[in-house]
Amino acid sequence: MSLTKALRTSAVLSAALVVTLTVGSCGASSDSATTSGSPDAGSAAAEKNISLILGTISDDFYKAVECGAKLEAEVKGVNLDVQGPAQFDAALQIPIVNAVAAKSPQAIIIAPNDSGALMPPLKAAVDGGAKLVLFDTNLDDTSLAAGHIGSDYVLYGQQGAAKLAEIIGDEGSVLGIFSPPGVSTNDLGRKGFQDELAKHPGIKLLPFEFSSGAPGKSAAIVSAVLASKPDLKGIFTFNGGDAQGVVTALREAKAADQVSFVSGDAQPFQVDQLQQGLVKALVIQQARTMGKTAVDFAIRAIDGEQVPAETALPTLVGTLDNLTEPDVADNLYKGC
Repeated sequence: MSLTKALRTSAVLSAALVVTLTVGSCGASSDSATTSGSPDAGSAAAEKNISLILGTISDDFYKAVECGAKLEAEVKGVNLDVQGPAQFDAALQIPIVNAVAAKSPQAIIIAPNDSGALMPPLKAAVDGGAKLVLFDTNLDDTSLAAGHIGSDYVLYGQQGAAKLAEIIGDEGSVLGIFSPPGVSTNDLGRKGFQDELAKHPGIKLLPFEFSSGAPGKSAAIVSAVLASKPDLKGIFTFNGGDAQGVVTALREAKAADQVSFVSGDAQPFQVDQLQQGLVKALVIQQARTMGKTAVDFAIRAIDGEQVPAETALPTLVGTLDNLTEPDVADNLYKGC
């Protein structure tokens, strides 16, 4: 999401695949209590070596995933190595995969930065004996992995569209900013966003723009659209990294009062934007639950147990009115 990330194949996920899991706060004992298992199980897992490869180390969504994974690895007594590129870029992630595979971990957990480009290095790792668990983003060939856990990205897009439509009174032009095609999560999110807005005939959906969570690029996009589409009423960004660029562009154009903004993700700076009224709502993923469950899946795969092929966590809509409610507050993106 989150990207700075960007975060995310269409045929794989659907809203029907939603699995509801509950997440506590980062240091909460409730997570440990539900996943600790017996002492014998923890002891047997002590020699397991698992590598977690994030989409990028610079995004708070992935930091929250890392937190959930680390807490679960500690509970289960496994060795967890965490790595990731400085930017959400397949060209930067591939060498990390190759280096990790050379160390022969028993399992690799990864959010692939491209559904096609990561296939060859991950296939080589699996051929070398590593079990593969995918989280967040996905691959073109999901048979390579023991399983995938992510959010219900179609729902994610639907919720963003529905909330934006409500805020702007079901009329006017709307802009959606996503990662370029090939990022599985965003591909699904665009479908959900478009399908939901089709139910609102008073809203005109402008051609999608693509940024990959880069605030400078999203600012330039919004500035250009504002200049050409004076009836712009709403903006949705799938990736939280784009939020700062949108806010900057709206401020510079003195358009913040006429254009409503809804964003995906819940990084700390986005929560600040929500509290300041700069963004009207956030669509939030259960990031720590995702990390925790990915580690559980990796342990099960190493032990030869079957892992669900697809697990999709429902996303939540956060607003200023419900920000302190447990379901929302406990899922804001925070590291350990």
